[in-house]
Amino acid sequence: MTTARRTQAERRANTMAKLVDATIDTIAEIGYHKASLGEISSRAGISKGAIFRHFDSRIDLVVAAADEVRRRHMAAVENLRLPENTGHPVDLADIMHLIRREVRDATNTVWLELFVAARTEPELRERFEPVVRTLISEVEEIAVAALAPDVSPEVARLIATSLIHMFDGEAIFRNTYPRPEMEAARIELIAAAFRSATAANQLSS
Repeated sequence: MTTARRTQAERRANTMAKLVDATIDTIAEIGYHKASLGEISSRAGISKGAIFRHFDSRIDLVVAAADEVRRRHMAAVENLRLPENTGHPVDLADIMHLIRREVRDATNTVWLELFVAARTEPELRERFEPVVRTLISEVEEIAVAALAPDVSPEVARLIATSLIHMFDGEAIFRNTYPRPEMEAARIELIAAAFRSATAANQLSS
């Protein structure tokens, strides 16, 4: 039995995927500034010189890794777009648990690291911003579909971005100053307030 040989494009895609995966793992484990090309190439099992046959610079590779994290996040929440979830609202508590789980995933550390680094690295900030904008736009549109018809698109977008910012902050704080009792109560408190607000809105309409 013979095995079909991979095309050059397939080999290239496979090598790039290995490098992106290694970049995500490296940044998540040792941080953005320690994620050297040497470290990344070692983890990927690919020579350092070979990186430049696929990416023009370290920033190109890092941005590709950030975009892959974005893709993984969107795959995790894609089910909120299913047709059966667009005719009635998804419970906000369920959405919050999903967002919290994604934010606490090790791969999301890449985003947190890049946000901090981008504050003082203009080139990284310029290259990272379109990836962030795309993610936020996708998340907001999912929120619009998931929370309809109880809230307007504008409010749905505000809720989505506010939750992301809240859970990003929670993920950072919990490494140094964990408060699990407040974390446990936070979701239910906000979800209860949301249910009360939407119920009142339905009665008045």
